[in-house]
Amino acid sequence: MRAHEIDTPALLVDLDAMESNLQRMAGFFRDQPTKLRPHFKNHKVPMLAWKQMEAGAIGMTCATLREAEILVDHGVRSILIANEIAGESKIKQFADLSRHADLMVAVDHERVISDIACVARKQGRPLSVVVDINVGLNRCGVQPGQPACRLAKSAVEQGLRFRGLMGYEGQLQVLAPSDERDERVRAVAKSLVDSRILIEREGIPIEIVSTGGTGTYYVSGAFPGVTEIQAGSYLLMDTLYVNRGSPFTRALTLLASVISQPEPHRAVIDCGMKELSAERGLSIVKDIEGLELKALHAEHGLLEVQNPRVRLEMGQKIELWVHYSDATVNLHHRMYAIRKGEVEDVFRIEH
Repeated sequence: MRAHEIDTPALLVDLDAMESNLQRMAGFFRDQPTKLRPHFKNHKVPMLAWKQMEAGAIGMTCATLREAEILVDHGVRSILIANEIAGESKIKQFADLSRHADLMVAVDHERVISDIACVARKQGRPLSVVVDINVGLNRCGVQPGQPACRLAKSAVEQGLRFRGLMGYEGQLQVLAPSDERDERVRAVAKSLVDSRILIEREGIPIEIVSTGGTGTYYVSGAFPGVTEIQAGSYLLMDTLYVNRGSPFTRALTLLASVISQPEPHRAVIDCGMKELSAERGLSIVKDIEGLELKALHAEHGLLEVQNPRVRLEMGQKIELWVHYSDATVNLHHRMYAIRKGEVEDVFRIEH
């Protein structure tokens, strides 16, 4: 099947671009002591997770227990849930999944550590945790230094398998690379490594220091003492990261059809907010100069024809570069894998 024969709206990934991104990132970590643990939340495709691991990744990062369950069901055996959980049902689900894989979860609260330890004692087997450190994102996490050390000691004292530390510098991912930005990234990594040293002085070994993302992998990934990086967006790559100076190639587009042109200067396509994320910016039309996406409604995309030489036909198919991949992928159940205009595969997006 040719790409233009796909029913719209549809999510497309350019395999040549994606594979180039895969190898570029794998190449960076090939000779580094730091390793890559990619974030599954970006693509939610088990087949792509396996491609990442076959290229050298040591396991997967995910954001939710559901994502961890999907990975376990598809044979992934080393998983970090880089997020907090709370409540009896969630903790029991985590414990049950831990029977089938090396599963770790982030913690930042004494009560949750106690609750996880209680379930672990009932099951008669240790459960693995990493202490989440707030490195400036001001979302989850305890402060570095003594607060992190106290939480690590508590986890050990209550019989949990304390594996290490994580801290996501999301506030720095939005900045374009610069000497100042990179120094801030190194300062984050240093705060994590300093916390590691403090905890190890208490006789508590640390296996994992996890940080970084697509925007900062080459800085935090080269910092001594960091053991793994959580980059995710690099594989599919979106305009958001390209605008921030990412060296990876955009691979993800949304295929849509022209369904109306009420006036010469405006047209309508058959995709809206239900198919394309716009909360961080509107998508750009691929390969057609003078045609701009101006707004998204629920099922409609409104285009402005800025160049009078642009001629649109009813039913004509156009592609839009996905601006924010995480949220757009989450709206779809399949992703068409395209190579040189042909559909080579269809990836199932798991929810």
